Amino acid sequence: MEKNKNLEYYLDSRIYSKEEVKQSIAETKKEFPNKKVEVKVILNEFGMYIITFQFENQKSWFNRIVIKIWRRFKKTLMLGAGEKDRYEQYKQTNKIYKPY
Repeated sequence: MEKNKNLEYYLDSRIYSKEEVKQSIAETKKEFPNKKVEVKVILNEFGMYIITFQFENQKSWFNRIVIKIWRRFKKTLMLGAGEKDRYEQYKQTNKIYKPY
């Protein structure tokens, strides 16, 4: 399970106004144009704006399908190799073990 990535900014409410906070949020979103972002702004009891950006992990259906197909393909290759190894082991034991 992959976790979402977070980015936090702390700004002093005595120095920065609400408009400046909104502007900094917009600028940060421009830095990550291809990401889905959720923004949370909280003013705590010390007078600090806590701006949290949560970036969502984007896995498309295509990537999930490709990963499943690749895993099945590797599994069949491993089974095929395993059967070959079993045959070679039997072949080797047949040479060594002769009960009659």
